[in-house]
Amino acid sequence: MSHRKAGENKFKSGDAEERREAVLELADIGSESLPLLLRAMGDVDWRVRKAAVEAILSIGGPNVIAGLIQALSSHDNAGARNSAIEALVQMGGQAVTPLLGIIETPDPDVRKFVVDILGDTKDRRAVPALIERLDDTDENIRVAAAEALGKIRDPQAVDALLSGLTRHDQGWLDYASAEALGEIGDQRALEPLLAALSRNSLREPILEALGKIGNATTLRPLIASLADPLRIVREVSAVALAAIYRKSGASDRRNIVAAVRVGLSEPAMDFLEEILMTSTGELQKSTMTVLGWSGREQSIKKLFALLKEEDLVDHVVQSLAHIDPDKAGFLVGFLANENALVRQAVAQVLGECRITAAEDALIMLLQDENGHVRSTAACALGLIQSKKARAGLLALLQDEYESVQEAAIQALAAIGDESALDALLKDFSSHEAYLRRNIARLLGKFSSHRAHEALAFALKDEEPAVRKAVVQALGSAAGGKALRSLLLAVTDDDPEVRMLAAEALGAIDSPEAQDALIHLLEDTDLWVKAAAARGLANTGGDRAGEVLTSYLGTASDIFLLAIVEVLGKLQFPNALKPLMALVDHSDPEVRKTVLLALSRYEGEATAGTVATYLSDSHWSVRKAAIEVVKQKGSAATEALLAKIAEEDPDVTVRLAAKKALGK
Repeated sequence: MSHRKAGENKFKSGDAEERREAVLELADIGSESLPLLLRAMGDVDWRVRKAAVEAILSIGGPNVIAGLIQALSSHDNAGARNSAIEALVQMGGQAVTPLLGIIETPDPDVRKFVVDILGDTKDRRAVPALIERLDDTDENIRVAAAEALGKIRDPQAVDALLSGLTRHDQGWLDYASAEALGEIGDQRALEPLLAALSRNSLREPILEALGKIGNATTLRPLIASLADPLRIVREVSAVALAAIYRKSGASDRRNIVAAVRVGLSEPAMDFLEEILMTSTGELQKSTMTVLGWSGREQSIKKLFALLKEEDLVDHVVQSLAHIDPDKAGFLVGFLANENALVRQAVAQVLGECRITAAEDALIMLLQDENGHVRSTAACALGLIQSKKARAGLLALLQDEYESVQEAAIQALAAIGDESALDALLKDFSSHEAYLRRNIARLLGKFSSHRAHEALAFALKDEEPAVRKAVVQALGSAAGGKALRSLLLAVTDDDPEVRMLAAEALGAIDSPEAQDALIHLLEDTDLWVKAAAARGLANTGGDRAGEVLTSYLGTASDIFLLAIVEVLGKLQFPNALKPLMALVDHSDPEVRKTVLLALSRYEGEATAGTVATYLSDSHWSVRKAAIEVVKQKGSAATEALLAKIAEEDPDVTVRLAAKKALGK
């Protein structure tokens, strides 16, 4: 019995699992099984239908598209119809032309399905036909066409949608047109949308659209609508204002906050407080933002009452970022709140707003029981450059949490008073290793001769963790002043110290630094050798290119990857031939790195070699080759990309090819 016949028999089974197995078996047969797979799309069990859609998509081609389009007419089988819609959407661009061919079918249901599918494909080729459907005799199709144009977001649809916006007698078309204009985001729609705002039925979609298109000059109707009797209008307005704020620059943000603060009425704030306490998600966060701008103490208290989850802290902070300094004193009292999230949020706001009157209260917070609060208080004191906080911040260098230690280091650096280190440096060797490490990290924030000498001394520390911190600190200073110490660090017993030294030396332009990096190419540790190779990319020159090229035949693993990557950056001519010899390397990661390196070289030979990677055995290499070919671009490769988009066995590669072709 043939596989197809066996599968056909299984389709008659009353067991859904057997029918699903039949679909999987038929998928291996290919296009010969298409009629049965199309039939399976109408199965009563969703698992069978899902398997059928996946099998049909794996076959692909014109016959599949024709069969799926025919299934759209299955009025007596919603399962088959929905499966066909799902499959056609997933087929994307290749289904667009056949679908456009039936968009004027007499069957209104099928016309609507076609319009919906074209919108979901987001293919711009469908825009002219969808614009025509805005005049369809069926109201559902007119509305669906507007929605589809909104999904595709092509500006060429704006004029037609603006025409739909003015049609008072077209059912829901004006509503859908307003929504679509917001999705497209074209500024040409702003004035017509504002003009149509007087129509009560369109307030909601127009206000929502203003949030997507609008700017600091279109705030008045949104602010006024915060006091609208309809809750949905108030909600949409709050979300729109927050959206405009997020996409605006610093200057416009200040203007937006000022406009809301002046224009927000007491009833509007009462309404917003009601929404705040009864909503969730994006609406609640947007309402938080607008209420925070108001600066009303009652509203701020309600914001703090909501701080039960850590993910809301940032939203509260952002909403209070523009608080009037004269009202900031009101916030200081909340630093003693029993809720740690409130203390954390208030400390952050006071620091970001540079409220120096909060200095003493913030210093007290450095001893808070909560690590996040201590860390935030330290950051705030750094922002207001509190010299009074030095003792408390130095104590935090010994905090139980590294994040708090780091906050203290950054704050002390921001304050900039190096004398704070006197006591710590005096007895440096007697401190615990973690404190010596933190002192080294802090020393790296200062550029004085004294700080550098202290780092040079700490480089002899017995603990590798301390020496690593020293090298990182020296690296942040860089320049000739750090060179002598870094040259000592490359001989360290710990490979991670040597690796960090190599990274730091790569930032120093001197023959001594290059000599040290070349010496490290012979290190016993692969990570050190790789760091040295990458360091030579920064020093550059023919000498670096020659030395690195000489290692191509013997290097392996991450060392080889680093060398190939660097030679590509250097575009060293003598490395071209050895690089091309690695085209067939057994490791796909090496082949991919070689591909990217060769793509930096000019010439027909390299272009041809790059093109061969499009047929590499490993999907990640083929995908990388597509990205390279897309950048270089040519008529010949475009045809090849089109073939890959249809035939490559890996879905990720096919999608990459389609994206490269603009589909």
